[in-house]
Amino acid sequence: MQTQSRRLATVTDQYTNGATSSMPPPGFSMSFRNDADKNVPFDFSQASRAQEDGKPRHTALRPYEDPIIINSTTQNPHKLIKVQHGIHGSTVELLQHLHTSIRIGRLSRAEAIIERLAEQSKADAPEVLHAHTAYLEEHLRILVSEGGRATAKGLDTLKAMQRWFETEVRSQGIRPDAKLLIVMIRGAIRGMEGDGRDRALRRYVDLAESLGEDVQDEVLRSEDLDDNEFTILGKVASKYFEQGELEEVEEASKQPAVESAPQHDYVVPTDFLDLDQIPEVLQTGQKGGGLHRVKRAMLSYISKPALPADAPLDAQRQRAYERQKLVEETSVDIAIDQWREADQELKKLGINTSMQTKPMGALMWQWYSQLLPALQKELEEVKKLLGAPDERRDDDRYHYGPLLELLPMEKVAATVILWVVTRVARGRDWDTKAYEFDMKLNSLTTGLGKQLEDECSMELSRRKVKGLQANTRAARRAKQALLKKINQAGSRGLSTADKAKVLDTDLLQQVTWPFSHKVKLSAMLIQKLIETAHLPVTREHPRTQEKVTQMQPAFMHRSKYFSGKKIGVVIPNPALTNKLESEPLASMIAKRMPMIVEPKPWTKWNEGGYLHYPAPIIRLPQGDKSGKDYFLAADAKGDMGQVYDGLTALSKVPWKVHKDVFRVQLEAWNSGEEIANFAPLNPHFDIPPEPEIKTDIDAKRTWLLRLQEIQNKRSGVHSKRCFQNFQLEVARAIVNETIYFPHNMDFRGRAYPIPPYLNHMGADNVRGLLVFAEGKPLGETGLRWLKIHLATAAGHDKASLEERVKFTEEHLDDIYDSARRPLDGRRWWLQSEDAWQTLAACFELTKALDSPDPTKFLSTIPVQQDGTCNGLQHYAALGGDEIGARQVNLEPGDRPADVYTAVAEAVKEEVHKDAIAGHRIAKELDGKLTRKCVKQPVMTNVYGVTFFGAKEQVQRQLAVLFPNVPASHRDDNVINLRAMSHYVATKIFKALGSMFGGAQAIQHWLGQCADRVAMCLTPEQIKQLTSPETKAPPKAKRGNRSLKPEPEDKIVSSDGTTLSDRETLNSAKPLFKSTVVWTTPLRLPVVQPYRKTNTKDIKTSLQNLRLHEPQVWDPISKRKQLQAFPPNFIHSLDATHMLLSALKCNEVGMTFASIHDSFWTHACDVDRLSILLRDAFIEMHAENITGRLREEFQARYKGCMYLAAVARDSPLGASIAQFRQENKDTFKQSKSSELAMEAERARLLNSEDAEERKQGEEMVTPGSIFASEGDESAFAPSVELEGRRLGDMPEHHESEANDAEHIADPAQAAQSSEGIVGGSVLDKDTEALAEEGSAIDDDEMPVEEQATETLKVKKKKTSARKVHVWLPMTFPEVPLKGAFDVTRLKASQYFFH
Repeated sequence: MQTQSRRLATVTDQYTNGATSSMPPPGFSMSFRNDADKNVPFDFSQASRAQEDGKPRHTALRPYEDPIIINSTTQNPHKLIKVQHGIHGSTVELLQHLHTSIRIGRLSRAEAIIERLAEQSKADAPEVLHAHTAYLEEHLRILVSEGGRATAKGLDTLKAMQRWFETEVRSQGIRPDAKLLIVMIRGAIRGMEGDGRDRALRRYVDLAESLGEDVQDEVLRSEDLDDNEFTILGKVASKYFEQGELEEVEEASKQPAVESAPQHDYVVPTDFLDLDQIPEVLQTGQKGGGLHRVKRAMLSYISKPALPADAPLDAQRQRAYERQKLVEETSVDIAIDQWREADQELKKLGINTSMQTKPMGALMWQWYSQLLPALQKELEEVKKLLGAPDERRDDDRYHYGPLLELLPMEKVAATVILWVVTRVARGRDWDTKAYEFDMKLNSLTTGLGKQLEDECSMELSRRKVKGLQANTRAARRAKQALLKKINQAGSRGLSTADKAKVLDTDLLQQVTWPFSHKVKLSAMLIQKLIETAHLPVTREHPRTQEKVTQMQPAFMHRSKYFSGKKIGVVIPNPALTNKLESEPLASMIAKRMPMIVEPKPWTKWNEGGYLHYPAPIIRLPQGDKSGKDYFLAADAKGDMGQVYDGLTALSKVPWKVHKDVFRVQLEAWNSGEEIANFAPLNPHFDIPPEPEIKTDIDAKRTWLLRLQEIQNKRSGVHSKRCFQNFQLEVARAIVNETIYFPHNMDFRGRAYPIPPYLNHMGADNVRGLLVFAEGKPLGETGLRWLKIHLATAAGHDKASLEERVKFTEEHLDDIYDSARRPLDGRRWWLQSEDAWQTLAACFELTKALDSPDPTKFLSTIPVQQDGTCNGLQHYAALGGDEIGARQVNLEPGDRPADVYTAVAEAVKEEVHKDAIAGHRIAKELDGKLTRKCVKQPVMTNVYGVTFFGAKEQVQRQLAVLFPNVPASHRDDNVINLRAMSHYVATKIFKALGSMFGGAQAIQHWLGQCADRVAMCLTPEQIKQLTSPETKAPPKAKRGNRSLKPEPEDKIVSSDGTTLSDRETLNSAKPLFKSTVVWTTPLRLPVVQPYRKTNTKDIKTSLQNLRLHEPQVWDPISKRKQLQAFPPNFIHSLDATHMLLSALKCNEVGMTFASIHDSFWTHACDVDRLSILLRDAFIEMHAENITGRLREEFQARYKGCMYLAAVARDSPLGASIAQFRQENKDTFKQSKSSELAMEAERARLLNSEDAEERKQGEEMVTPGSIFASEGDESAFAPSVELEGRRLGDMPEHHESEANDAEHIADPAQAAQSSEGIVGGSVLDKDTEALAEEGSAIDDDEMPVEEQATETLKVKKKKTSARKVHVWLPMTFPEVPLKGAFDVTRLKASQYFFH
């Protein structure tokens, strides 16, 4: 008798959040012990790591465990299987074709795929079983939808199911699993009755019993069975159930099921703003046109209004849940309705639809009306071709046709329009750091494909037949039960049934749309949009001066040069960009908006955040799925609980729009002026006069360059205003809502909000606009912190805390004037760099002071605690660097230390000395440099920015200080910004190098480790390369010339000469496939995604694209792996600190939000937040992080061998070269490779047999010579790490064309092509510029178009001669730690301030 009971599954079950106590945890003390500042608590007693039951607290770091290791280095490209035209690819891609064919009802196509899979795979292959199950599940769906046994079609479907199961599964020797048997059981229950049904059920149950107790138990107690099905099955197989179990389920099944909203703390919106009483967002180009302004209000966002504030709380919560579900499921449909209404309003007024003043909504309806018939016609052609395939010719429709059939054409047309138009208004571009309108075709096609795939997933969830899948509670409980088993027995102790679940889940996770098919579909759709989308453009006739209106294409396909490469772009018509800049953009608001209910808690890879819209928890680049594989393995091990809870804590913070700031922003926007960071409507630029004709050609060239610079600036302002217009429209749509920002993270663990358009990680205008939805009484400390926050926002952040309080109190008159007359008064708040945040603080403080009791005022404004160059803080703690710790406020002090000011002063001093000595550039700069000139290079230097990148950063600041100085000049005697920035960057790097010795040592050590990993072969690879059984047969000869040797042959034949050694290295490079992988203190595995990948040519209807799709069998990109590892490792540490702090705040009931290293909470909780931030940082660094990392590397890369480089001219290099020369004939005769010799020597030395160890010691190889004569200093420095240490400048200056490759951001690899306007939620004018410093070259980005021309030829860089030798994998010792004790941080009040 089984003892386990089935869990009842009812749809009324809801998820609940952990309790949030408002009391601090044990060990906290709020006593005050700081003589310098009586208001700062300094009893930082750390809370115990253990709970009362002795188990570790969920907010504490868990003990170190053996790392997860997934070896993919010997994996080869998937075998391509062809079924028919358009159906070919790897096993995983065929599974996607299978699912697509099933969903569009082409079951004959699905049968052909299953047949080919069965031919190419073993009978017990998981993909074969998965395919049969999916096919039979579709028959079950048809059976249910046709009424089961009540209809003839239902009976025919059941017969087809049973026939397939017997002939294609059982007779072919395929062993069914529990999931497949459950499908057959449900089919029998739905399609049969009486004794025949009972016999069939008993047969399936007996079959389950023969497969093992685990399978039988899973079948009998499956969560897929509804209560009625369970009752019927239980009566037939009653002997397997406990007494009373069936009666309990039967009684529960009689109760009606009602879907209800999840139970969580619902924040009722208050202080509603009547949108009818405030001005519209500025519209231009419509003077005298009489256009009726379409009423938008909340209907622009959601069509179902909220209940009144006095309605019952449960009813309001239920309505909010319904509205959120409606937004997610029908956002595209709502957008279409808005376009239609806008067009109908024009027709009612009798306005000519060809007028240039047509609003965006009506214009998009016109595009939609033209695009939809074109797509419907294309769909007809697809169906005609797929219905009668012609095997004699291939056609793109065979490839993208089935994908096109998956979605309604109405949704496809609207999605294409929304995606392309929102990409025009995307904000800043990652690469150029500028606002741009041009759209690269590669990112446009891949992003649109991802959008359509996500929309398809949403559509699939809507079409699911009720009862065919387990409900949320059942799925969650099954997951929890599986995790419990894993935690108790380990992943190797799972039952057969549980292993099958994990395996099937892994297969499902891998099934996505084939990359090439997705690109072909997107290209076709974009081409259709280009052909059909037009807009009226009015111009003045040059001769008659008459206004002439003509219809022009809204988008154009062109070629353009980017970084010397000619690629395809889609360019919007200038008339369209004008409209996007000046008109309300409510008609474009559709996807991934802020939520109006608390997001779903994260529980697995794509379960969390939006209620129905799937989103992965990690943003990964296209192609290589290593990061996902490691995450799923860690999740199966039960290690992701803290990561899930940390992201959930960030996601469930309720926000709202600050009504007063919104009114001011709307007024400022409508004025068209350049107010705060708002771009002006009509920017003015002084055009330099054209030189006289007789002037020399250099002056003419300089004039043209200045004109180009002005045009670039004008375009940037134009694009920036367009994006800000978008943000303001989103704010208007949600102004009366309580909103939430679901978060996910990049591959390093850094959290980002998923809603792209408006979130708290935006620029100053957005940060000033958002406040917490729930207020908390200020109290005495809160009022003080509110004053400090206002001074900090106003730019007085380098003063002590008491000086900031004094600053605010001395400026109360300005503060009141700013709050009462923000645009008509003295505008004091506009003097701040963060003007909108300053204005929000002015509103908050004046309201608090005007209240009867300011300490009881409910404050909602987030008060920020910012780290001092957080990357350097981590480096200083890692290296115990006392000097560095003082510079970044890890050491206690009476006032905040400012590393940027320290570097700026050192630079100014050097410049002044040079100016006195007569240096021309120094004389121009003397006394004019500011802290802002050095801040960005200092901030990003710790994240690996190159010298060239720093020059670019400095040049942008100098352009503001010296607007009349040209950016460059052919004459070196003419002072220009490029020369000035080079000079300043040199001084900055020199100052940094002298200040942070400990950080330099840690950076260098991290680079050394990455160098060895990037040049290593795994034991599996070594065995494959050296074993006689696995070595490839000799190559055939063509005529008198042999074929090019394979890499392993090259490794054999190194003869000690420089040329041969270089050939050996180049031939070995394709074999290096080990990427740098490490585990954060929160047990999140981080996998660097940088690989060299061969291009993949894809012919599309627009142009031929050459795309990169990295795979695990591609060799790694050594330069990227080395250069990105130090900054990525530091990013993973600050991400850990942030998530750990979020967990601790959530535990004690505090509101917590973050922008990486800027943490926000209510004013009254800042003191407690300070304690928790220090606790989290100390808890992290109390562990030996670098020592643990070295241990992990030793375990992860155990048994590997790496190709070390030794200087050829060194004594050791000469000895190795001499040995090779002397033994060249011996190598040729034995046909043995050095790799095989070194591997054998390592095996003998590690043997337990003394005789074998002696043999190993007696072997003479290059490795043994290195062991006897060399040490760590013998290694030749890696050229990839040159100039990469903190403050280092490259010894060999590369050409700028080559050096420019180093300014791309590795975070770009983490950004999916969808969901982020401008590629990032970060604004580059903020502290988040640290992202830019994670600089690596971009010559092998995951998706890149074909380079048809190269404008610049890179200069070839010479390097020292080297010899290479295979060595057993070891890692250098961690640099000696300095004397700084991280626990001293407890007394530092300016750690975050």
